Order: sequence, then C-alpha cells, then structure tokens
Amino acid sequence: MNIQKIRKELGSRIKTFRTKRGYTQEQFCEIINLDQSNLSNIENGKTFPDIVTLYSIITNAGIEPDYLFGYTDDDGVKFTPLDYEIFDLIVKLPKDTKMKLKNIVELLK
Repeated sequence: MNIQKIRKELGSRIKTFRTKRGYTQEQFCEIINLDQSNLSNIENGKTFPDIVTLYSIITNAGIEPDYLFGYTDDDGVKFTPLDYEIFDLIVKLPKDTKMKLKNIVELLK
C-alpha cells in the first residue's frame, strides 16, 4: 500500500467516525484540541496526524485503534447523536433524580 493511499484511508476512517457520531468538524476539533484546517487536511488525506493528535483522537474521541488503523471495519459507534445528547443531560442530574429516571426507563422497556 502506498503512502498516499494510507493517508487517504486513515483520513476517511476519522471522517466516518466523526460523522457517525454526529460531530461537525468544529465540534470534533474541540474534543481533540486541533484546528479545523488541520483536521480537514487529515480527513482529505493531504497530511498525517502527528502522534499527539493520534493520541487525542484515540483517547478523547474514543475511536478504536483497530478501526483507525484498518484492522477492523467496526468503527465502534454504538450510539446515535441523540443518545449522546441524552447522556450529557443525564450526567448533570443529581443522584436521586438519576435513580428515579432509572426506574422510569426500566418501566418503559
């Protein structure tokens, strides 16, 4: 596999992961601490991410290294953007409210 193909594949995997999670480039850049022009260049296969950026993508964004490097086609996305929005709201609730919500959800399922 040539270097250009590797860059394009890596960028494509990052973009697919980002879009399946429902993030804009701007939102994703905030998560991984990168400016938008650099992310655009990575996603378009123009440049490789440096090691710090790779580490941030893996740890801060939660992308699976096996998917990122092409060892699997499963990108690990198990939740929709709505799921993440709900999670963000739940995290901010007090513990007693979370327990009540848990009981309600158990009744609904």
